[in-house]
Amino acid sequence: MTNQSIPYPRVRITSKFWNRYRAMAVDNALPYQWRALNDEVPVDVPEGAAWGENGSMFSHSLRNLRIAAGREEGKFSGQPFQDTDVSKWLEAASYALRCEDEGMDVDELATQVDYVVSLFEEAQDEDGYLDTKFELDMPVEQRFQGLRFSHELYTMGHFIEAAVAHYEVTGSRKALDVAERAADCIDRHFGDEPGKVHGPDGHPEVELALARLYEATGERRWLELAAWFIRIRGVDPEFFDEQDKAGGPRFYPGLDMPRRYFVADGPVLDLEKADGHAVRLIYMATAIAKVGHLLADDGMRQTAERLWNNIVGHRMYITGAVGSCQVGEAFSYDDDLPNDLVYGETCASVGMLFYGRALMQAHPRGAVADVMELQLFNGMLAGVQLDGTRYFYVNPLDADPVGSAGNPVRRHVLTRRAGWFDCACCPANLIRLITSLDQYLYTVDGDTVYAHQFIANRAEFDDGVVIEQTQGGEEYPWCGDIRFVVDNPNRVPKRLAVRIPAWSERWSLEVNGSAVHLDSVDGFICVDVSGKATEIRLKLDMSVRRMRASLDVKADVGKLAVARGPIVFCMEEVDNEGPLWLDGMRVDSPIDERYDADLLEGVEVLTVEGLRLECERAGQYVVADRALAERPHRLTMIPYYSWCNRAEGQMQVWMRESH
Repeated sequence: MTNQSIPYPRVRITSKFWNRYRAMAVDNALPYQWRALNDEVPVDVPEGAAWGENGSMFSHSLRNLRIAAGREEGKFSGQPFQDTDVSKWLEAASYALRCEDEGMDVDELATQVDYVVSLFEEAQDEDGYLDTKFELDMPVEQRFQGLRFSHELYTMGHFIEAAVAHYEVTGSRKALDVAERAADCIDRHFGDEPGKVHGPDGHPEVELALARLYEATGERRWLELAAWFIRIRGVDPEFFDEQDKAGGPRFYPGLDMPRRYFVADGPVLDLEKADGHAVRLIYMATAIAKVGHLLADDGMRQTAERLWNNIVGHRMYITGAVGSCQVGEAFSYDDDLPNDLVYGETCASVGMLFYGRALMQAHPRGAVADVMELQLFNGMLAGVQLDGTRYFYVNPLDADPVGSAGNPVRRHVLTRRAGWFDCACCPANLIRLITSLDQYLYTVDGDTVYAHQFIANRAEFDDGVVIEQTQGGEEYPWCGDIRFVVDNPNRVPKRLAVRIPAWSERWSLEVNGSAVHLDSVDGFICVDVSGKATEIRLKLDMSVRRMRASLDVKADVGKLAVARGPIVFCMEEVDNEGPLWLDGMRVDSPIDERYDADLLEGVEVLTVEGLRLECERAGQYVVADRALAERPHRLTMIPYYSWCNRAEGQMQVWMRESH
């Protein structure tokens, strides 16, 4: 079923932890999303996850495509970018077809994928244009004339990415041909030539899509067009205003967002810090990293590195969440990381994995792979319920149902996952990452294979080399015993670079049964595996870590968080007496750990010897004449990604540091 020209090794994931999620995607999430996109069931949406047009509780996404394809009559309904929900589902489902190799039944999914590809093919205009909002609702002359919020290139870009995935997995050119016609349409309308549009889409996406289309087809024109969109962004900060003044179509009347929201307030390659709408910035930076690598453009590569360093060093939460401001779903300023008002959009964490992968392709480093791992096991994974049918758009580090219900400023912070959203970008985005996870485990650079994610798998390379990763005990992320067996029957020159996570203070490495003592370079230990067979055993330090934030992070001064291996832990009210903000721990508080196979699909549980504040309630404010009393109080902590799968209640990652 797999196209043999794919630009990465053929990987079969064997991890018990991740295969549960991949099975969830195939058996639950994708079928559930299919029903939601097909308007087959009304979707439960809690307060705060508002529906838009007419309060509709249906997606209408596939219906729009059927109307545009001539299979049904009706009018367009939904957001301007409604098609992208289907495109991301198509990309996720296409990748999921490879799960057949992992023993999963994908026959019905394959039929649905074929149906969706046919819908897009039939919905496409003769000139290659593909956006049902404009095809059904708008005059032809309005196309590409209101790019601030029209999302036209964003919409076509997501279909292009889905088509590339479909081609890579099935070898069929049906969707890819539609994508190339769409790219050709974009190329005819955008560029420096007279009569063309001289600016970008309001939401970056097409840049990355065109780069992927170039990789799939070898057509240089798509890479050059991607580079043009990067270089033109922000060069004319008044571009969107000029389109509005010229009578272009307007979307979201009354929504007045600053230019930085669109990552367009100056030339994007001059950016010093990550500003604006978090997902827009991250998608843009990912494209800059990828295109810069493909073109060997030092300016682009430097911009991508600069923005990554700013995000990771000053604008990322301990869980990997990014985007600290609910106004504009945006980055705010360095070290502004409020835990209860955080936005932390699931799509932003997914985007950080795209970004990290692009940086690894240009320059493999353990520090980048560490952040990818943080997102995989925390920031991204928290966005989906364990059964795959409910989702978080916003991922807080401090949640309180009373606060979210009673304070409009916190209304965006849900304390139970939603079944769907009016802007449903996150559900399929998250699932497309899970179904394409096999692409995130290795980076190949010359004769060196970088094994940077500890997810059990079997990888086959075109030169005959096979790498099999297995794990001891309860497997990673609960157990730190990692084993690589490299089969190299042709004895091709090869090195395997194994990541040493920054969080593992101590570690040991054996090669063919003998201990080796090597210094890591860029976070990796390189082992020559040119022999016929090589066994590498890595043992990581899985001790529980008590974490402090930088003193520049005002929200976390005087607080501690807890992590073990790649997992960040949290307290949940279902396990602990509320209110949780009364609880604290000393930096040397004893912590017991145990693996509970029956809890939350199997998790490590930490029990902390904590302390709880006590005082007489004599009024809202009282004179402080002595230190508050504390009493011993055992606290229970679970992995952050697994919160909100039992009962609705308070949750917090950081707790008060007692002395």
